[in-house]
Amino acid sequence: MPVRLLGLGLAVFLIVFGIQTHPGFAEPLTACKRPLTVRASDAYAPFSMKNINGSAVGLDNTFIARVLESIGCKYRFVFMPWKRSLYEVRSGGIDILPSASFTLERAEYGLFSRPYRNDVSGFLVRRGDARKFLLTGLDDLMKYDLRIGHIRGAYRGKKFEKFISDPANEQHVVDVPHASIGINLLINRRIDILLGIPMAFYAQAQMRNLDDLVEIHPFVLGKEPVRLMYSRQTMSKELVRRLDDAIDREIKLSRYRDLYGHQAINAN
Repeated sequence: MPVRLLGLGLAVFLIVFGIQTHPGFAEPLTACKRPLTVRASDAYAPFSMKNINGSAVGLDNTFIARVLESIGCKYRFVFMPWKRSLYEVRSGGIDILPSASFTLERAEYGLFSRPYRNDVSGFLVRRGDARKFLLTGLDDLMKYDLRIGHIRGAYRGKKFEKFISDPANEQHVVDVPHASIGINLLINRRIDILLGIPMAFYAQAQMRNLDDLVEIHPFVLGKEPVRLMYSRQTMSKELVRRLDDAIDREIKLSRYRDLYGHQAINAN
């Protein structure tokens, strides 16, 4: 075969192969005909962590595995940063993104499950600073002239969105890629307060033997239900409804309440 034709044939093969295998070009799944790709975090204790064997463990990953297995879906966990995972959901690179808050912007490219647990958002501070910073609202952050660490791409409710829409406030917010770097910045006084899920931050600090250097601030920014977010590129509404039914059955079981405790969706 002439070299030109061989090259052309190889190019056509690669194009066709790419179209067939890239999830963004496939029809959305109506059933689990292949393993579903689920985003996991390696530093979001106790909800998602990487164990010494490199496997995804944690409360959310346990819950998701139970839900998927209950309807016969196979799955695989993929570790990636939060902001990149939003891009991968949009492009069809991953199927499921756990611990997602519903926003209108995300709804343009993602589908959402029913809520499966509650997030309680607030602040982690250096040990001793909880008494030093007396917070009753976000405006108090400016009173103390604090540098606020915020996980890149994370949504922390309408109050915080309104707060950072003011340019005077936004300049005090420092984007950090993930929790472990945020804790480092806090301990090393590069930021003064770390915004997010304090329980998860503190658990991460405990795993690194740094919990004697930090503490959870008593101020609660908000309590918000989180959901599984699905890629519109790969997941059909029919499959999402099946998963919602599975979630509904799971949260009625005692093992669900044992797993999530006060953060269970039906807890007071």
